[in-house]
Amino acid sequence: MEVPAGEARGGGSVERESERLERRQLESLSTAELIRHAVEEAKLLARAEVLHAKKELREELRRATAAGILLGSAGALGLAGLAALFVAAGLALPLAAWLGVLLVGLFLLAVAGLLALVGYKRLPKQPMARTQERLKTNLLLTREALQ
Repeated sequence: MEVPAGEARGGGSVERESERLERRQLESLSTAELIRHAVEEAKLLARAEVLHAKKELREELRRATAAGILLGSAGALGLAGLAALFVAAGLALPLAAWLGVLLVGLFLLAVAGLLALVGYKRLPKQPMARTQERLKTNLLLTREALQ
């Protein structure tokens, strides 16, 4: 959430200029009106957090899908490489053309290892980190405001 210059208040909380009430306006409101205003602000905050969480979840889902495809490809190629190595071992007994099959198996295993490494690195390390950080900040700001 970007913060325009000059909008920060004492406790670090930030509100858009059009949505905040001046101090004397707040002092003139009744308790019921203040509670109603606080509930409206909380609803707006909750909606904004849900929108941000959905956006972040979509981004992470996209990255996790790509990582899953790479890891699935690595598994399939790993099995194919292992099968080729077994074929090579079987062909190695009579000393026929086993060297070619062995080299193909080693190549497939190397490619599978590379795909597994790339896929692992693309997995999210801390899911929804921005949303978690915003929620922690909002909780701290709420605690400060209620004290």
